[in-house]
Amino acid sequence: MDFYRLVPKIELHAHLNGSLSNSTLAELREMKYGKDLPNGIDDCFYKILHGESLTLEECFKKFQYAHDLTDRSEALERATQRVIEDFANDNVIYLELRTTPRSTAQMSKREYLSTVLEVIRKTNENQSGIIVKLLPSIDRSKGVLEAMENVNLAIELNAQFPGTMVAFDLSGNPFGTQFTDFVPALEKARQHGFPLALHCGEFEDVQEVKQMFALGVDRIGHGTFIEDAVNI
Repeated sequence: MDFYRLVPKIELHAHLNGSLSNSTLAELREMKYGKDLPNGIDDCFYKILHGESLTLEECFKKFQYAHDLTDRSEALERATQRVIEDFANDNVIYLELRTTPRSTAQMSKREYLSTVLEVIRKTNENQSGIIVKLLPSIDRSKGVLEAMENVNLAIELNAQFPGTMVAFDLSGNPFGTQFTDFVPALEKARQHGFPLALHCGEFEDVQEVKQMFALGVDRIGHGTFIEDAVNI
């Protein structure tokens, strides 16, 4: 493992909330709740922090925890810093983070995206040995209106943070949604200079894969069910 840590690496598919280490989750949890756990919050958190085996349902709870613990700008800032530090400690020299702007009771979508971008900008200005870029994301489970909101916000903030956002991502639970519904938002992103990184072929749907290739995709995420689906 020492050898692999020493090898310089690039990471092109790091979801921000999916990259929080157990130690970071514990730190964020204490920031929000203190050392005493409030009633009704425990669930499987103890098992997560101690590396115990989780059921599939409990695995999804880990992501729910991550969102719950990053619902304020100061917590999101700390989380972004910790994720970058963890990758840097593994000698990742170029990192692309992905995240979907979201609003909470304490934070607007603009504040969310600006917070992440500001941490990235400071990291790059400090020349700390790692270059970090961002792919703002559409979570297709949230619908087309939020998708267009995210694109418009990224376009607006791109001038404030030039060179920080390098592509637009489409991710989220694909079931129950139609890819073609998101084409207008993705086309607008591309018209404003964002290459497209699409989670493609995550489930067995030949038609959707063909639709994505027809639109044009600059980077594929996962691609599990692409084989024999399209002619590239």
